[in-house]
Amino acid sequence: MENIGIVRAKNNNKIFVEFTRESACGESCESCSAKCAESETELFEFPNSVSANVGDRVKIKTRDMSVLSYKFLVYGLPLILFMATITISYIVMSHTSMGNIELKSLIMGIFSLLISYFILKEIDHKFKKTNKGAIFLEKM
Repeated sequence: MENIGIVRAKNNNKIFVEFTRESACGESCESCSAKCAESETELFEFPNSVSANVGDRVKIKTRDMSVLSYKFLVYGLPLILFMATITISYIVMSHTSMGNIELKSLIMGIFSLLISYFILKEIDHKFKKTNKGAIFLEKM
């Protein structure tokens, strides 16, 4: 994945790069009412590893595999944990004489989403420390 941005600010060893977000739906958006094609700019902070100055154009590159694996973690882990918790709790509680097991299984599933939030937060913290080579900046 590649995107080109403009350095808008520089502060010590950090640069703030402005990127224009591309539309997710492609072309022929005139008839669409979702307004996703409107170009919006976003500002991101990066370490100034390319010695860029304000006004310089930079290209950001990410490894596709890193992006895909991170997306799987963010979307897949909570879903898998939620479904597994509901299924296992339903099976375990169905062998007991507890009442209202569907509601209790759902509550345990929602609690598993909370647990997955903290798991993802810890993974993200470790990802920031160890995966420095996932994002590359190039001065243009």
